[in-house]
Amino acid sequence: MLYFREKDREFIKNNFDNWEELFREEDVDRILLELHLFIDREGFDEFYNLNDLGREAQRVYDSIYYNN
Repeated sequence: MLYFREKDREFIKNNFDNWEELFREEDVDRILLELHLFIDREGFDEFYNLNDLGREAQRVYDSIYYNN
């Protein structure tokens, strides 16, 4: 079972249609890949700088990485 902070859970619920599946996932690499793809798709502005959503997603990524 993977550990998610409450903020991580809230972010995933709000941004992923498959959030229930992600919370059942036992492979941390799968969740990190989903977050990585989300950051690539939604997390950058037109100059390829992280936007606010990208920074928030990166914090969630880091939290899940360090806690699991």
